[in-house]
Amino acid sequence: MAHILRLVGAATVLFVLSGPAHADPVKCQKTVIPSLLKFKKTYLKAHLKCLDAENVGKIPGPCPDARAQLKIQTVNQKVVAKIAGACTMPDLATLGYPANCAFEIVSTGIESQCAALPVTTPSEFAECLKCWKGAELAEYLAILYASHAVELCGGSLDETSPACSDLDCTTPLPDQRNLGSPGQSDCQRSIGKAGVKYLVAREKVLEKCGLAGGTQASCLADPAVQLALQKAEAKKNGGIHKKCGNRDPNPSPPFCCRTGTGNSCTAAATRDDCINVIGGNVMEDKTCNAGNCDPTPGNQQITWWGNCPESNTCPGTSLATLDDLIACVDSTADTIIDELLCIQFTSGWPCPPGDGSASGAFVDPAL
Repeated sequence: MAHILRLVGAATVLFVLSGPAHADPVKCQKTVIPSLLKFKKTYLKAHLKCLDAENVGKIPGPCPDARAQLKIQTVNQKVVAKIAGACTMPDLATLGYPANCAFEIVSTGIESQCAALPVTTPSEFAECLKCWKGAELAEYLAILYASHAVELCGGSLDETSPACSDLDCTTPLPDQRNLGSPGQSDCQRSIGKAGVKYLVAREKVLEKCGLAGGTQASCLADPAVQLALQKAEAKKNGGIHKKCGNRDPNPSPPFCCRTGTGNSCTAAATRDDCINVIGGNVMEDKTCNAGNCDPTPGNQQITWWGNCPESNTCPGTSLATLDDLIACVDSTADTIIDELLCIQFTSGWPCPPGDGSASGAFVDPAL
């Protein structure tokens, strides 16, 4: 994931007057934060519904489909209008927001498109922040839905992706396919649902603290905040365990290609080969052993990352158990939330270091 840099320098906060005639930075910030949270919730939930339907063959994909895009666009327009109605450019300057969208020095992919957006009006400011946040949220979804990562990121998982902030570590790449069997698709649905709920809940708690004047350090040290975050984490853990049982993550789980009668099988390199070349039926959670489809020894599996993609060094943390998977969802969500909040709160919320950089400050590319 590319590193988000904090913009500094007095020259970067010069704005032209735009938007409503009044000036009320406090009202502006209290409009920006919850409006963007509404955008994020809609963006994530629309993708979840689409991906879960695609996984079981109810829709052809790719996601987001037209229905999901319409939901997102409708909320987009409402969010932009609300921010434009509550903020002036001097408000945004007072709050410390930069006068451009170059939150990061990038040359390709969606992040370069975001960086090039103009910020001369409150509406353009809203579009700028939504662009960066959309790229981060797409990355998060690509990690949660490992078997659809390439689809979600528009064909590329690195910094050239037209949809996602780049994933740090993607080798080995999980099988890219629909998880048609109820066991895997139900588990994947629970990972997506619980992961999204956790991100939204954690961000909402921290945003509320930030709007009350807290910094990242003071909010994380607040006992009430800690309790709320612990509850969110417990719900996430329980939600994933409920449907995934003892499934362990595996980028390419074994399968059995059943042919003929009974449990007889034929070796097949891929599931597509089994169906389209051999004319067999794919049996998940089984392997072809001495001509018979036998249950897979050990725990059943879910098509997911073998190493956590969110990492400053690759390969990321090795994932062998369901608890490892949950820990990866934790660390990924926490890092992405930190990146989202450091854009929204211009002081007291340092950006997480990335790509080996020790800096957490925006850098003005014009300096």
